[in-house]
Amino acid sequence: MLRNLLETGSPLDIFATFIALALIVASFLCLVFIIIGGISFILSAGNEEKIKKAVNTIRFSIIGLVVTFVAFFAVSWISKLLDIPFQLNFSTIVNLMQELFGALQQ
Repeated sequence: MLRNLLETGSPLDIFATFIALALIVASFLCLVFIIIGGISFILSAGNEEKIKKAVNTIRFSIIGLVVTFVAFFAVSWISKLLDIPFQLNFSTIVNLMQELFGALQQ
């Protein structure tokens, strides 16, 4: 899909795919930081400074995830407002994720 897109795709399709890739990477990083914050919270052993740092890590990763999805919806909304044929939906993102994970398994 990616190779075919880069060879024959329009600039809008390429832009939409890179937006989808950015959304995937941001979601994955937010998940990783939530897990890191949870592990830090568990291993804090009652130390107030470590607890505060772990809670802030979790909080900021959730805020980052929300900002990422708001940006995705803002780009979609602005493209519809300006009548730009920007085709990006969650099924495209899921298909892209399946292709990426399939390529990693081979």
